[in-house]
Amino acid sequence: MPGVFRLVLPLPFPGLDRVNAYLLTEPDGATLVDCGIFAPSEEDDHGWDALVRSLEVCDVAVEDVSRLVITHTHIDHYGMAARMVERSGCELWMHKAAKFDLGFYRNPQDTIARLRKTFAEHGVGPTEVQELTAFEDWSPFISGVVDAGTWLEGGEEIAAGSRTWQVIHTPGHSSSHICLWAPEERALLSGDHLLAAITPHIDFRRGETDDPLGEFLASLDKIEALDPALVLPGHGRPFDDGGGRARVIARHHDRRLGSILQVIRHEPRSADEITDEIFGTTLLNFQRRLALGEALAHLVYLMERGEIERIEREDGTFAFKKADRRARDRGD
Repeated sequence: MPGVFRLVLPLPFPGLDRVNAYLLTEPDGATLVDCGIFAPSEEDDHGWDALVRSLEVCDVAVEDVSRLVITHTHIDHYGMAARMVERSGCELWMHKAAKFDLGFYRNPQDTIARLRKTFAEHGVGPTEVQELTAFEDWSPFISGVVDAGTWLEGGEEIAAGSRTWQVIHTPGHSSSHICLWAPEERALLSGDHLLAAITPHIDFRRGETDDPLGEFLASLDKIEALDPALVLPGHGRPFDDGGGRARVIARHHDRRLGSILQVIRHEPRSADEITDEIFGTTLLNFQRRLALGEALAHLVYLMERGEIERIEREDGTFAFKKADRRARDRGD
């Protein structure tokens, strides 16, 4: 795709050490899609030098970037946004649902308190609750909190060079997630919605959305219908057959939902207990935090569709059991 450049930027995380940004060149400027993380160390000026060098390889200076589009506001895609806006004077475009994450970055303690309450209600012990949420303040990984000049809703068009990209709202991995679609070439800038080697994490965060997995699966249906011939992902190399990959990811979640139903088939289990059964008990703290969020997202999905019920135990925590279909059919 002439005029489209993949910028591979470093991340400071074991097992996830690269993120892709994309540069869309234009005769009178350039559009940057995502911008990498603000690294916690001062080496390489917190990652800024790596971004500048990547632009320079494409014969683009920071000042040439006239627009920054963020696929979603996770730190590895949004972290350098404030600095890019400050240094280039570019416009910032994001989906309006990003306001939730920006509120989290501005006041992480409120979000952490809600998360601790959620984990405690679902069977996680007090000591582990503290350990699992100790790293939830992500503010050191962003160069600042900056609002969009243009808030997107989905359906907009972005002209960049010889192409017009359509904005597709694809919530699930993040409520603010968007993809960019070039219909003539059937090319998709997918952010983290479609990845070739891993499935995007689906998290449940109280106050953000009621059914993140349901939204994600509906977003997969949107992309499957488009059937992209080329996918430009947020991590890893570009790949083809985007519709096939969407189907594979949807089947993965179907299997996960089936596994949860098997775990609770004989007796009610808490989200904490279900997480142990599905993901194992040897996870590191950050892995277990992700696993709990993913389990809760799947449990909410099953509750929304009447497959399971939530009950309260004597100690005030919640557990889940399979729904009584006969009672439901009778309207009890």
